[in-house]
Amino acid sequence: MFMQDIAKLTTAFTKVATRPRSIQSLPVTTGLVAGTLVETVSGWADVATLRIGDAVQTLDGGLTRILGLDRRTLRPEPETSLIRIPGGCHDACSDILLMPGQHVLKDTLDDPTCHGAPFVLLPAFAMTIDLMITRHFPEAAVEVITPLFADEEIIFANSGVLLHCPGVIDGAGRPPVNSFFPRMDSVDARAFLTRRAVRLGM
Repeated sequence: MFMQDIAKLTTAFTKVATRPRSIQSLPVTTGLVAGTLVETVSGWADVATLRIGDAVQTLDGGLTRILGLDRRTLRPEPETSLIRIPGGCHDACSDILLMPGQHVLKDTLDDPTCHGAPFVLLPAFAMTIDLMITRHFPEAAVEVITPLFADEEIIFANSGVLLHCPGVIDGAGRPPVNSFFPRMDSVDARAFLTRRAVRLGM
């Protein structure tokens, strides 16, 4: 998101290399589902085809290089669901599947509870308050990919959906604790989205 000096980048690589991999045992709740389209230097590409060193378009940093890729597998279980946003809804140009805990950046439209912040992060699961957005139960294993950057970034997916990606030091599989953007839990996010829909006349 912000320019990093070379010393910080070196530290980031060192911490990633030495960090214990215990996070792999945690439930998969965040990340980008294979098939999600992200904007790269050569056009829109499936997130599953990305490689370390590729550059993707970010909200305020332009084309930013990927420093790491966390890849996991989501197994189909009765309680396992993704969040399906249909094309034409919430700035998606085509259907997109999101992890329930994946944070989405939304403009606040000057919502009074956001204290002047222009954007807010909210979990995708909260968006199911919109009847157009539904739970999707995969019948086969799904690959989940988290691009990691020098610092947290917001990337474009399926044209207009803004998705949060962590920095290499924070790592994958965790909510953005010290994010540059304010973050809402599911309860506050659902109330916010209800107010937002009213203001948009939806």
